[in-house]
Amino acid sequence: MIKTAINHFLHFHKGGVNILLHIVGFAGLFYSIYELDLILFGIFLIVVEVGHIYNHLVGVERYDFRPKVFFWRVTIFIAVVLTFFLISRYLF
Repeated sequence: MIKTAINHFLHFHKGGVNILLHIVGFAGLFYSIYELDLILFGIFLIVVEVGHIYNHLVGVERYDFRPKVFFWRVTIFIAVVLTFFLISRYLF
């Protein structure tokens, strides 16, 4: 099960540009959460996803961008992180 998850992750994260954008994007996401800056969070979330779009457009990997496959995972991730962000911003 873990091997399948790792193979699935590596399948969607091919290419040097995609990996670089993910490293920069996730570093920025963690920094924006640390600083509690919602605008930076949004910018770096876009940077992370641009890596997938770049791979798709250049042809490194073709992704299925149908809303039922792609957008639900991203939307759930954004909702969870945004919830923690707002709780830490306004309750503490």
